[in-house]
Amino acid sequence: MLSKIYVFILAIFFLYIAVFTIYFSVIVAASVSRKKKKYDIEERKEYKNLIVIIYSHNNEKTIVNLLEQLNKQDYPKGNYQIHIILDNCSDNSSNKLEFVGGAKLWRLTDDTPLGRDKAISWLLENLMSFKKVDGYVFLNANRIIKNDFLYNINEALQKNPVVVGSSEVYLEDADFYEKVWANVNEYNANIMRIGRSKLGLAVPIDSDVMAISHEVLEKVQCIDFKDANSELKYSFLLTSVNYPPVFVPKVKTYVSSIDYEVRRPSFSFKMSLFIHCFNLKALTNLKFAEFLFSLFKPNPIILIALLVLVGVYSFNYYFLFDFPWSVVLAVILSIAFGISVYKSHLYVEPLIYLASCPFFTLSDTLSEMSFFKKVFKFTKKEQKSNIERITVPVNVTNGRNIFPCAIELISEGGFKKAIFRYKNKKQETTQSYVRMCDAVKNISDILEQHGFRIKICQSCAYFSPKIDGTNNMIKGYCNQKAVEDQNCCEFPETLLWSSCEYYIPQEVNNVIDIADYIKNR
Repeated sequence: MLSKIYVFILAIFFLYIAVFTIYFSVIVAASVSRKKKKYDIEERKEYKNLIVIIYSHNNEKTIVNLLEQLNKQDYPKGNYQIHIILDNCSDNSSNKLEFVGGAKLWRLTDDTPLGRDKAISWLLENLMSFKKVDGYVFLNANRIIKNDFLYNINEALQKNPVVVGSSEVYLEDADFYEKVWANVNEYNANIMRIGRSKLGLAVPIDSDVMAISHEVLEKVQCIDFKDANSELKYSFLLTSVNYPPVFVPKVKTYVSSIDYEVRRPSFSFKMSLFIHCFNLKALTNLKFAEFLFSLFKPNPIILIALLVLVGVYSFNYYFLFDFPWSVVLAVILSIAFGISVYKSHLYVEPLIYLASCPFFTLSDTLSEMSFFKKVFKFTKKEQKSNIERITVPVNVTNGRNIFPCAIELISEGGFKKAIFRYKNKKQETTQSYVRMCDAVKNISDILEQHGFRIKICQSCAYFSPKIDGTNNMIKGYCNQKAVEDQNCCEFPETLLWSSCEYYIPQEVNNVIDIADYIKNR
């Protein structure tokens, strides 16, 4: 019995290897093909109005040079603005940037640095009201660019609303670890990311060099650049609303290995992301589903080693898939990997660094596993403390009567869901969400399908959301006073689940309709 179970597990394992062998080979074939790239265009249609945003905290060594390079771009001066956030800088970068000129400097002078994610969210809240803005460009202060950088951004944004650029790492006094990840980065850029983009597949964002259209930012209403885990989660959010990030190698930046920071999502977070996003509704979006399963694509070198082990077993023992199957897959994989190495120009020494990557990845994964062993020793009380939840009272109407109800808002492992409660009945969100505003919206949509409406700010005509990537878009502004009194410019802040006597359905969305609604209600 045990032997049959063992053979069955091995067969599933073999199918997994076979699928990813074909998957990898297709991506390699796409990367080397002459198929027209998704990001190529035949001619420039227009010069987009761009806002370049740079976050800096004591980057005096590189930020001044970056500003000079941005001022020399082969791009119309009237079509781009440069905004630099100086987050509690204690160096001389502010004075030097003032001397260079050409940028709007936003100085944050609190006791401690605000941090990149919060600072950019705060700045975007101020910039989103700007008129005639087509896109936003995000750059790390440690980057070097060429004069055609914005020109290439403009080309890429013509067809792709979310663009991810490339980072070429200069090796300066780099240690072995830095050389490994620099070569892995080059390999992924030349093969995996180019291949995926040619196939129209999503890639994880890189907040060090990316651009996003104004239309997309208005729709998602946030950024999430806190760390590698947040960036991956944000990539899934963009893909879920049909704006998959596209890799464009022409949008190139350069960075020294001294300044380059290796940021990789943790294996545990990938597992959590997969569990929370895996559902039938998500799988109907093919690009989203592919992106989800790509979280567990193995390294090609590991695949080759695994195929050898399975081949040895099938040669010596009975197996559902005979030895020739392993040989065929090993040949296909070896050819694909050989082509990818040649295309990436990774020869003897770089190949050694590339081959070392699985050991570092395995080491990181094992360290995470040992961490979780410690986590499992926590008491139940300590485990529950990682789950945040609040219950808020809400009113629900069917058009005639009002019913007092409640919504339970739950945040667990970075994902959000909501539970609507009325007496002994409850309705839970159909899936977990990246943002709390989406979870509440899902509950509202479900109730509306049954003829009920939640009277909260999020579904009110007076409500306008506040861009805040760090708070799940739970805040907004009430425009009630400003709409009813044209001389008033007061926009008090509110939470999306709050409510008041001035509630008006969201479909009443202009001043004239609101006036008629107030008059007739």
